[in-house]
Amino acid sequence: MCGRYVMATPASDLVALFEVDESGDGLPEPNWNIPPTTTVPIVVEPRPRDASPPIRRLEAARWGLVPTWADDVSVGARAFNARSETAASKPMFRDGVRERRALVPADGWFEWQRQGDRKTPHYIHGDAPISFAGLYAWWKQPDGAWLLSTTILTTAAAGELAGIHERMPLLVTPEMRDAWLDPDEDGEAALEAVVAEAPEAVADLSMHAVDARVGSVRETGEGLIAPRNPL
Repeated sequence: MCGRYVMATPASDLVALFEVDESGDGLPEPNWNIPPTTTVPIVVEPRPRDASPPIRRLEAARWGLVPTWADDVSVGARAFNARSETAASKPMFRDGVRERRALVPADGWFEWQRQGDRKTPHYIHGDAPISFAGLYAWWKQPDGAWLLSTTILTTAAAGELAGIHERMPLLVTPEMRDAWLDPDEDGEAALEAVVAEAPEAVADLSMHAVDARVGSVRETGEGLIAPRNPL
């Protein structure tokens, strides 16, 4: 699963890295301890309403998918992750798989390894920002304003990560990003292709144990990703 991650790279750097054409308003500040329901940056490429070329956008979204048919925004608190194995068939996520796929930029994420009665948090990251496979939705709020929300797809952990937790966020390699975002691509085929590349996508990642403070959503700052001092 992915229930806490880091996105501290400035939005201006994300624009260049993900070849973004336009940036939306309200993009969040750097955050070293992001929990569900937080506002996060996502990259989307919505289907144009006319014959114009698609425009890739960096937008602010609420982490926790709120589908168009939801009665209340609280639905999203339970939909911050979607299992890649079943997302295409679940009413909550299937429309997103078909044509509303997103990239969720991240510097890395936290996962807790169970050791007896203890859980040790680890920080998993690369040398540059990575991208989680995400889905997005628009929901009309009671006041008439539209809320953009997102979920992060997960898959079976691969390589060394399997020794920490059985699940991991589904990463999209740089080579797969264009196809993943393209709303004209077959969604299920795109998902299958990204899942097939998952072991390769995480092969070069690094990980280390970090301070248990990261377990509190009130804690923040760059110190949360520092290697934990040995006892």
